[in-house]
Amino acid sequence: MSTPSQPPVAADLLDLLASWERELRIAKLSPATLRTYGRSVREFAAHLAALDDPPATVEDITREHVQDWIGGMVAAGRKGWTVNTRFANLRTFFYWLVDEGEMPANPMERMRQPKVEQEPVDVLTEDEVRAMLAACGGDFTGRRDEALIRAYADGGMRWSECANLKMSDVDMDQQVFWVLGKGGKTRAVPFGERTARALDRYLRARRRHPKAAGTDRLWVGRLGGLSAHGVRWALEERARKAGVENFHPHRLRHTAAHQLRKAGMNDQDMKRIFGWRSGKMLERYGESVADERAREAHRRLSFGDRL
Repeated sequence: MSTPSQPPVAADLLDLLASWERELRIAKLSPATLRTYGRSVREFAAHLAALDDPPATVEDITREHVQDWIGGMVAAGRKGWTVNTRFANLRTFFYWLVDEGEMPANPMERMRQPKVEQEPVDVLTEDEVRAMLAACGGDFTGRRDEALIRAYADGGMRWSECANLKMSDVDMDQQVFWVLGKGGKTRAVPFGERTARALDRYLRARRRHPKAAGTDRLWVGRLGGLSAHGVRWALEERARKAGVENFHPHRLRHTAAHQLRKAGMNDQDMKRIFGWRSGKMLERYGESVADERAREAHRRLSFGDRL
């Protein structure tokens, strides 16, 4: 319902968002994707609510309202990836409104994706990953966290995918994780020999852990199976001990993609392993690798170093 400080169009959008989210849950989208869609629509509704002359109804929303919102994000210095995500999410929402008869036409029809500068992919250096591994030690939590770091950095899974792995999802013979990804789709994520060795050492220690028998979750802690937030805390603690600043688990996924792209993995293999549907992420990591190679070339050929 609308309030004295909130125009009806904003309240209507939020009501329609709740209906859309029910549809998205049926499609088995991940909680993270649902949050991103919801955040985009809520931010646009807040933008309309702040206007001196907001549209009277949802049907009155125009392209100019969207352009003003996008322009405001760019002017505020929002990250390029965020601006493009907000744009795409809102356009998808409007198409759903048209399909449901809530809008006569999509005001974003034929609108082009905003041209914003993309930030470099936030990857860890090899030395930073090695430092995190060196910070693990040889006790139970050390074995677990080494296997965890290697699983992330080698397989490049999403944080929630790796955190929610079950024992039955690990195939040591084929050296793959069977991952439940976005949209409820299962994919095989391979891992290498050193990750297999770290997993083997952890699994042997896990069998002796007093809380292991009570859970089918792969990652076990003092109280039993680790939650996704428990896994994140464990990784952040290893990063802190290793002196890695501004760490978050997704940086390990970025790093895996960057390194595989740098090593020459082809587009189709990258999409299958990382669970990408479009080529946008491939372009982003291609630019990341090109930037790194340019820096390496400059270090080899630096004119300043010859002076």
